[in-house]
Amino acid sequence: MTKDLRKALARVGVVLPSLCPDPVSYEHRYLPPLVELGRCTMDVARRLTHALDGAPPGPDEPVPHPQDTVAERLSIATAYVNARSRGERA
Repeated sequence: MTKDLRKALARVGVVLPSLCPDPVSYEHRYLPPLVELGRCTMDVARRLTHALDGAPPGPDEPVPHPQDTVAERLSIATAYVNARSRGERA
């Protein structure tokens, strides 16, 4: 997936050097695998904004569950990282 995203971004002049799969999320049983987009310059952020401005959502884009909040995901991820740091299998 990251290769396709990197190519699509390049087509609109956006390069995110740190774009890669997030290794921690691949180990997690409850969270879906995540993609690390990383940091970028203000110019890259501006080009990304212009590229996405007015773009319709993709046909395969999942509709989030109403209870699937960022806070809930952060809580689960924090519990996972804490358990792993204690040597437990989360």
